[in-house]
Amino acid sequence: MSDNWYAPANLVIQLSFLIAGVWFARNILRTMRASQEQLGAMLKLSSMGVTAEPHSSIGSANQPLTAESPYWLAPSETEAAGLPQRIESGPDRAVVLRKIALWLQAPMSSSETAPWRRIINWLQAPAGS
Repeated sequence: MSDNWYAPANLVIQLSFLIAGVWFARNILRTMRASQEQLGAMLKLSSMGVTAEPHSSIGSANQPLTAESPYWLAPSETEAAGLPQRIESGPDRAVVLRKIALWLQAPMSSSETAPWRRIINWLQAPAGS
């Protein structure tokens, strides 16, 4: 063990990084959840115009992350109804396809050197030339 101390020390260091990462992730998720609940409460108050009982931030810190929040908004009926119907407006499909074909047939670059390439060549050139 005294000759091969590197492997156990490496394992301990990796475990400490893992524990620190999990701890930080939990704190970030708690903060995000509290922010989401606060935003949900403000949205609910602004949309309904009624006063709601204040939600304790101490109670939300002790709740598991999967618990439902009283401030989460239910999906609206328009979202639940399904996909929106396709609206036929704008240019004709054939016109759009023709423009795409013309764009693809156009040359990709000109014969002139790009400005950034000239700058790189100038920087790489010797100072006296």
